[in-house]
Amino acid sequence: MAQPNPEQIITLYTAAKSLRSVHENDWRTAAAYCLPAHYASWNTEGPSAYNQGNASARRVAYDTTGTRSLPKYVSILERLATPAGQKWHGLTASDTSLRKKRRVRSYFDDLSAALFKMRYNPKSRFRISTNEVYTSMGVYGNGPIFIGERKSTVLSPAPGIKYVSCPLRDVFMFVDDDGELHTVFRRFWLNVRQFRLKFPEQDMPERMKSEASKPSPDENKYFEFVHYVCPNDDYDQEALDARRHPIMGAYVMVEGKELVGKTFGYQSMPFKIPRTATVAGDAYGYSPAVMALAALGSASQMKKTYLKQGNKAVDPVLLASDDNVMNGEVDQRPGAVNFGGVDRQGRELIKPLRGGDFRVAEALLADERRDVEDSFFVTLFQILTETPEMTATEVMERVAEKAALLSPTMGRLQSELLGPMIEREIDIMSELGTLPEMPPELVEAEGEYEVVYTSPLAKSMYAEEVSGFMRATEMALNIAQATQDNSHLDNFNFDDAIPEISDYMAVPARWMHDKDTVASKRESRNAQAQEAELMKNAPALASAAKTASEMGGGQ
Repeated sequence: MAQPNPEQIITLYTAAKSLRSVHENDWRTAAAYCLPAHYASWNTEGPSAYNQGNASARRVAYDTTGTRSLPKYVSILERLATPAGQKWHGLTASDTSLRKKRRVRSYFDDLSAALFKMRYNPKSRFRISTNEVYTSMGVYGNGPIFIGERKSTVLSPAPGIKYVSCPLRDVFMFVDDDGELHTVFRRFWLNVRQFRLKFPEQDMPERMKSEASKPSPDENKYFEFVHYVCPNDDYDQEALDARRHPIMGAYVMVEGKELVGKTFGYQSMPFKIPRTATVAGDAYGYSPAVMALAALGSASQMKKTYLKQGNKAVDPVLLASDDNVMNGEVDQRPGAVNFGGVDRQGRELIKPLRGGDFRVAEALLADERRDVEDSFFVTLFQILTETPEMTATEVMERVAEKAALLSPTMGRLQSELLGPMIEREIDIMSELGTLPEMPPELVEAEGEYEVVYTSPLAKSMYAEEVSGFMRATEMALNIAQATQDNSHLDNFNFDDAIPEISDYMAVPARWMHDKDTVASKRESRNAQAQEAELMKNAPALASAAKTASEMGGGQ
């Protein structure tokens, strides 16, 4: 496998930084309003940028609506897309004829269980990373995450999967003509000690050797590196080296334009960058915070003015007549006496300056805050708690409305994060040799599968079909009872509907009988029904036979 040219990589890296720079001002402002801990990092470069104080961000944002709405948005995405404690997806065969085979269904159930076991291993950091991804999507509209193999260590001997969310500040990308992720650059900084820990078997880059030769290398001396990942131009499925992987990766030291070690391969793209919303022709997405920047800025300025007005109301500006009686001094301490504050007729010579109307400011500020909360879906989920007197039908209608409003977000999560992530996880399990044994019929189908999402939001997307079927069957049952004619139920294909509804509702395959078992149970039930019918009619048949015998004997 040919080694990539590090100078060309750095040239591409510089171009990717330039391409992304047009978005950074909006992201910096969004961070000030919604994620102050990131604000300083957009103004500086280096590993310590996140550790700087947030005083500058606090001077920008006076209103906390953005910072309060962001955690709620993250919780909404996590609860509806990847809820902890629930199996939020399943797997099924792409071939519809194989979906009805119990052995195939059981295999995909076992595979799903294995995925969830590895995913929620504490060493994998899945929940932490996805939380940070959703946070990044809420503020910036892009949530980079790296999904790779977790090597075995003394503390964690069993290998597995690791999830590492990457700060958008340090991730740059190119997309192809279809808008799909093509090339990723992730920058990071290492000092000498950290380099030795990360690359224990690699030679020290030339630009680091002088620092490494010191008896005590400076811990605050950092060097910039780039993790470069792109499609492998030398891909050869039959090769025994890194060429057998369709994706290649390399580490480059930026200052010296020097490769660190050899290139390596991935079976699939290890970086996933889900986007909240996009504009055609733009590689990067935009976020609820960016869409609400006008409201966030207005709310902050209004809050600033509101605070000033409040201070004036509590400690007002005083107006006094210029009669040289008080010498311009007014004592505002409790119990103080100001001689000359009234004239001989008792009229006040000192009055506070009248301020503005607080009610107007409150109404305007409330409108701006509502706009921000709308962008983060906060008001969408306040409906059910604010109107608990709704009927069940009204609740279902509201749930359907929420599903319709959230379906674009869910669709993007499925297509750019969850679906590619599951494919990546299965590739890693295949590399580790931890996949369950595949049944022969699925081997013939080359293991083709589809993801069935069963999270609350995904279920709400299926709910319209399921509820429509249930309403129709309920109506048919009422008509059958009224007319005493069950033929109305013949219009419904229950044998296909019930298994599909069970899939939508995430019912495990082991809880459902296969077609052969169902057919056997029906045959047994029909035989029992025929036997019961015979037993029921036996006395009448015996009586008829006796009567016929007697009549025959009489002849």
